[in-house]
Amino acid sequence: MLPIGIHLSYWQVSWSDDLEPLIFKAKKAGFDVAEFPLLNPLDLDYERLRNALVAEGMLASCGTGLGPTTDISSPDPKIRQAGLDHLQACFEGAEKLGSPILGGVTYAAWGMFPDQGFRQRRDFCIQSLRLAGKMAADHGVTLCLEVLNRFEGYIINTAEQGIQLLNEIGHPNIKLHLDTFHMNIEEDNIFEAIMKAGNYLGHFHCVENNRKIPGEGHIPWLEVQKALKLIRYQGYLVTESFVNPAGEVGRGLSIWRPLADDLDQAAHRAAEFLKHEVANV
Repeated sequence: MLPIGIHLSYWQVSWSDDLEPLIFKAKKAGFDVAEFPLLNPLDLDYERLRNALVAEGMLASCGTGLGPTTDISSPDPKIRQAGLDHLQACFEGAEKLGSPILGGVTYAAWGMFPDQGFRQRRDFCIQSLRLAGKMAADHGVTLCLEVLNRFEGYIINTAEQGIQLLNEIGHPNIKLHLDTFHMNIEEDNIFEAIMKAGNYLGHFHCVENNRKIPGEGHIPWLEVQKALKLIRYQGYLVTESFVNPAGEVGRGLSIWRPLADDLDQAAHRAAEFLKHEVANV
């Protein structure tokens, strides 16, 4: 049985909301893993969060996202360095929390689309990630690159593109991060995409086609489960559902209507679904 987790921003209204009480919510809902958003990694009290994890017997995973001032694919060397500094802080935070991975949009600015220079930016991305891979290894963390849909990113939109990028980077501490929400938009066949990812896959998000909790949309979960079993995936299964339209988190993820009547009850349903339908590989 693979460990199942939930991204703690599921409960957040603001990205700065305290994460510690959300660890308890995740445990109560039935999850094994709490996934932390390291958007401002220098502002977190890692000792307090780690103590809460230990008290609840929970595992940790971490994710982050780069922005216009931390874009490691930028032509501006100062911006690239700021991005590497951000990733360094995230690796340190992940190590303190005991997370084996750092996932998310770790290779370019989320939701930013340049007017030109795509090839040059991709080259800068590769150069930066070679440095980031060594930094990750120094902290015992695997850096996972999240494959995004076309409306949120442009460098890697499919598992195949992600594999090509990894091969060009050539660092063992960098892998793919797949998310079924994005895959539903971009992949011709989700089963085949997971199979193609194979040993390149380092982290996996289980999300419905409409960002609801797993089991309440049309993602082919039986095929997902079969593919994960066939490739012998050994990582975490984390739901990164966003169902609450309130506040900056809801607005930032374009959630314009409630996608669950009760957040805690929906989280429990998600945990039960993942345990019985996906994690039993």
